[in-house]
Amino acid sequence: MRSSVPLLALSSLATLFLACSATNDPPRQGGNGGSPNQGTGGGSTAGVPGSFGGGPVNPGAGGGPVNPGAGGGPVNPGAGGIAGPGAGGAPSPGAGGTPGAGAPMTGTGGAATACMPGDTTNLVNKDAWVCLGTTDLKLQGAWYGYGDGTTCMPEKNICATGKCCITGKTQDPDPAMDMKYPNWGCGLALELNSTGGDAPVKTAYTGPVKCFDIELTGSSGKNPVRIGFTQASVTTGKVSPFNEIPAFTDGWKGQMCFTDVDCPSWATAAQCEKPIGMPGTPHDLQIQVTAASATTASDFNVCVSKFTPVTTTDPGGTTNSCPTVTGNGTITDKFGSQHVTCSGKDYIVQNNVWGSGATQSITYGPGTKFKVTAQAGTGQNGAPASYPSIFVGAYDNRSTAGSGLPKAVSSIAKDTLATSWTWSDTGVTGSYNAAYDVWFSTSAAGDPTTSVPSGGYLMVWYHDPPDNQPIGMQLTANGTATIGGRNWTVWYGTNTGSGKPCVSYVAQQKVNSFSFKLGDFIRDAVGRGYVNDQWYLSTVFTGFEIWSGGVGLETKDFAIGD
Repeated sequence: MRSSVPLLALSSLATLFLACSATNDPPRQGGNGGSPNQGTGGGSTAGVPGSFGGGPVNPGAGGGPVNPGAGGGPVNPGAGGIAGPGAGGAPSPGAGGTPGAGAPMTGTGGAATACMPGDTTNLVNKDAWVCLGTTDLKLQGAWYGYGDGTTCMPEKNICATGKCCITGKTQDPDPAMDMKYPNWGCGLALELNSTGGDAPVKTAYTGPVKCFDIELTGSSGKNPVRIGFTQASVTTGKVSPFNEIPAFTDGWKGQMCFTDVDCPSWATAAQCEKPIGMPGTPHDLQIQVTAASATTASDFNVCVSKFTPVTTTDPGGTTNSCPTVTGNGTITDKFGSQHVTCSGKDYIVQNNVWGSGATQSITYGPGTKFKVTAQAGTGQNGAPASYPSIFVGAYDNRSTAGSGLPKAVSSIAKDTLATSWTWSDTGVTGSYNAAYDVWFSTSAAGDPTTSVPSGGYLMVWYHDPPDNQPIGMQLTANGTATIGGRNWTVWYGTNTGSGKPCVSYVAQQKVNSFSFKLGDFIRDAVGRGYVNDQWYLSTVFTGFEIWSGGVGLETKDFAIGD
């Protein structure tokens, strides 16, 4: 749900900063927040957290796959198949899952064959068995399907066609309205480190793989899809961390890393223990079509067509972006700012507490780094409390030297304006995003003395909190984009306070480090008609819109080219 929030009264101590927010922003430089979004699961409301039931990416507290031999797969025999996910298997909101009856899904048993290493660039194969335990990748295990017993009935070998597939139809997840969520969904999965055989032993994966490039084909209908990693061999009573991607009708492609999945806010620490930003103890990769509500109940047919292990992660903005740096210290003034340099280029770090009267402190440097060390404010009426950030360009009577801005949008081509940002929220609590905020002016002079761009805004969200969202609406037509090798949902709206348009690109999975070309986003926005080719790129910010909490949020490195 979205809230419409009136413009807050101006403070005599601050100039008006109207940013690309779903609220009519209060005074001063605020970033581009969003309005509260109650969501339908995994959010802070009752919603449908149990729609990932039977253990979100947790095959069923009522008897999850213990021997996922794909029903007694051709290589991983299974003693009569896999233990079924349970007729119940759906958590109550925040309980993580109540045990179901666990009626077993029987299989034919299968005959074991020799384990021979296969294709290391695509782990999908007709045998539903990955045999790379003796290779450098150290991956071994079976593909298997699981479900709530109603949504789908997976084939004994879900990969028999050469793709690993599930098909079915989601139902009202909580028809009795008793918060037991028996119809939580259907999934497919891959063990990462299993011995196989009649009595397989699964242990945490500790090999060199850090991520997987995933290609899904088909349609999830109106259902979101949750991708995650179980954290134990026995998942009864546990909730596994996951990352949710929006419903799709023509496939999905992206990368999921062990560090990208998080415990949902409704799970207790005892149910889900993976630290934010850490790899955890991954046992199985699971992809689950999740029943969200009675209104989204729909047919689905989802296949994994390609599944590639990745042993290195994009370094994004590491400290190598700044081999020489200047500037470090502490900022406690709510609108305080300081200049720093990265390889001789000038940047400004700002504290920027524009939506709260409470205190906030940041440490910064050396160079383009900062960390939130104290933050006591809470955003009001859906607006963020603050937007601690780093920027290049000019606004509000502050400017960076040698930025090359303003720059005519018409002169900005794809594959230009290289930038990178690495940030961390390890151990951080609260509600916050992590986002670029890009401003455009209508004249070549820019907007050096004002706190509102004369043209409009473009945002790139690395992290979207469950309870807040970008301004406007997610596009229903042409509502996704693949830029920089990642998938983004596209939102568009108008800031009712400034009257300026804002287009937002929201990562479909959380991104902590990413190098890309800003020109690619700008050209996409121009092509959609949301950024005018007659405008000028004037200022580029990156930082955190904080609605609450946020202590420990850290920009580890930021750089942007000319």
